[in-house]
This record gives sequence, structure tokens and C-alpha cells, in this order.
Amino acid sequence: MSEIHFNKEKGSQIKLFTPGPVHIPERILAEMAKPNDTHRSKPYAEMHQLVEEGISKLLYTSNTILISTSSATGLMEACVRNLVKEDEKALFFSIGAFGDRWYKIGVNNGKIAVKESVEWGKAITPEVAQEALNKDNYAVVFIQSNETSTGVYNPINDVIPVIKDFGALVCVDATSSMAGIKVEVDKLGIDVCLASVQKAFTIPPGLALCSISPAAIEKVPQVKNRGFYFDFLDMVKRNEKHQTPTTPPIPQIRALAAQLDYILNHEGLEKRFERHIQLGKRTRMWARDANFEMFPEKGYESNTVSTMRNSLNIDIAKMVSTLLAKGYRIVNGYGDLKNKTFRIGHMGEITVKALEEMLKVLTNIVSDLRLN
Repeated sequence: MSEIHFNKEKGSQIKLFTPGPVHIPERILAEMAKPNDTHRSKPYAEMHQLVEEGISKLLYTSNTILISTSSATGLMEACVRNLVKEDEKALFFSIGAFGDRWYKIGVNNGKIAVKESVEWGKAITPEVAQEALNKDNYAVVFIQSNETSTGVYNPINDVIPVIKDFGALVCVDATSSMAGIKVEVDKLGIDVCLASVQKAFTIPPGLALCSISPAAIEKVPQVKNRGFYFDFLDMVKRNEKHQTPTTPPIPQIRALAAQLDYILNHEGLEKRFERHIQLGKRTRMWARDANFEMFPEKGYESNTVSTMRNSLNIDIAKMVSTLLAKGYRIVNGYGDLKNKTFRIGHMGEITVKALEEMLKVLTNIVSDLRLN
């Protein structure tokens, strides 16, 4: 079986069905190739403002929009450093690897961090949230909307109102769902909603963004030792001029401005969300027909990334490598779930037709492996 190597001349020819980064269409790559002015110029500020306005519409919010030269993990750390005072307690809900990561960020930054977990594959329900919040007084609560490692989507529309009833600020990591699954920031009262762009936004990595509420901005000056690079106050101040504190990846921002225009004015938000619903349903139908059990508890499956149990007890690594040799990439389970599960990403610009073409190839590979 031939291996896949770095393609210096043409770039990657693999069709990505991964949880991110995702396949980037030529129209977006073409935007990134265009010349740009400096990040302190008026043309840049105009482009930056277009992104702010587009994200506001995407998230149904009037909150401030911040752009960060980092992965989403950078903004996860920014939330911890900027919003939790030394004597306050922070609650981290975890349903998988990235929930655990956010808790670890809290611990590593010396915060009083408490983790409330459920078994991987399950979600944080309003009942779980209520029970956890009754245990102590928490100033800030951190939660994933979509857990990339397990393919579980937390029912944040039901959970966040419970959290807000306790008076806490709420930070939501929507990395693998934003621009694919609808989230109404203002309606829910989310204080920080963050993501990076290499997943459902369909932009190459290197850029993250978030909405931040007036309540969160008001809290920031009360917190000491916020650091330098991710100081929300500095970011907010620069944002007033539609700029970032340090040099941003301007080509990615240009691509994001163009993509937001495409999402809002060509595909349409509701149609985009509906397409991702259909992608999720189609993948779950395939899993059922192939006799793979879904890893998430029924009713909490993600519409951007599907995680399946290895209920057929086949060689997952061989399945993935065989599919790769045919030009498609899916991925093994994450961390401790390796070989116990596998994941199919269906986000960004993937169509149902393209998904079905890949699943047809995968079905034949699974059938062959079951015979061995």
C-alpha cells in the first residue's frame, strides 16, 4: 500500500472527511492569494469590520467580536486568564478530551478549577448542570457545545439557561460546530462563544474568534495577571479601530470575510444549518446500515462530526489507511478511544452527494475487512 507524502507541486489531493482541518475550496484559496495592505491600514480595518459584522449575524449577537491569531485553545486560555479572579471558583464541564483540556488550562493557570464530568459518549444535561452548580458558588462556567473527540453535542439551549440562573458567566467552546450548527448567543446569554476557523468555517488554520458580552468585558479589569498576548482589554481596545493588538494572519482574515459573505448571502444561514443536519443524519444512517453503533448517547449526536464504536471489532487503523489509499481521509478515535472508535467529519463545504460517494467506498472496505 503506497504512503501519502508531502506534495510540493500540487498540494494535498486527499479528500478530507476529518474533524478538522477540512478541505478548502479553490475560491477560498484564491482569496488568500490576493495582495493585502498592512494590518494598521484603512483597507485592513474595513476588511476586519466586515468579519465582525458577518460573525455577529452568524451568532445572532450584538456582542463585541474579537479576532485572535491563535488556535481556539488560545481563546480558551484567554477566557480562563481574563475572567477568573484569584479567589473565585471556576467550573469546567467535561464530556471528552477538549473539556479535559479546558480544565487543565484552568489548573495550569493557577485558578481554583473544578471539573464535573460524565461518561464519554454522554452529554451535560440540565439535570447534570443543576446538580453540579448546587454544590458550590462558581463565578464562571466553561462548556463545549460540540465535543470533537466523542461526537457529542451538548444541549446548550437547555443547559445554559440553568447556568445563567446561578449568576455565573458562561464560556462556550464552539470550535467544531460554529458555522455548522446554529447557536443564538444573545438569546442564550452566552458571555464568550469561541471557535477557530479550520473546521465548519472552512478556512486554513491560524485564526480564532469569539463574541464577548458587556458583562464579560466589565469583569476583565477586576482580574490580575491576565498576561500580555491574550489580554481581552487590549483586544477590545484595538477592536474599536477594527484592528488586533499584534500582526494577524491577514490572508486568513480576507478568506474569512469572503466566506462569511458566501455563507450569509449565497448559501444562506438556515440552509447551511439544514445541510449539516442532513450530513449528520446521512452518516448515522450509514452507521446503522453497516452495523456500527454510534458512540454518543442517542439524541446527543453531533451534526458536524460523527464518532462510531468499533462494534464490528475490525482493524480500524487498516480501515483508515485503506480508505486513505483510495483518496479519502477519516480518522481513528481520539486518545483513549483509538481503535475503539473512529470519526467522520462532515462539516464546512461538504455536500451530501460527496459524503455518499465516500461512504460507498468505505462500505466496500468494511465488507472486505469483515471477511478477514
